[in-house]
Amino acid sequence: MAKGKKNRKALSDEEVRKLVTARLSVLSPDIIISLGSDGAFGRDELIERVERGDNVGEKLAEIQLDWLRSFKDEISYEDNRH
Repeated sequence: MAKGKKNRKALSDEEVRKLVTARLSVLSPDIIISLGSDGAFGRDELIERVERGDNVGEKLAEIQLDWLRSFKDEISYEDNRH
């Protein structure tokens, strides 16, 4: 496989929910996260909403995936600089 080309496997909705709930579960149970006009939510409520797949849960999943992609891209960028 040529450098820079990788097989990308899309995550299923279930895999995304598991990933996001795992990331949320390590946060303090007292944390409050604001999602703009959608309101502010505690950790456990966010986990429930991600598991249900409602609008807030979907938005949070998208935010988390975007963050993970940018984190991965930053690591790749740093690796290519050396």
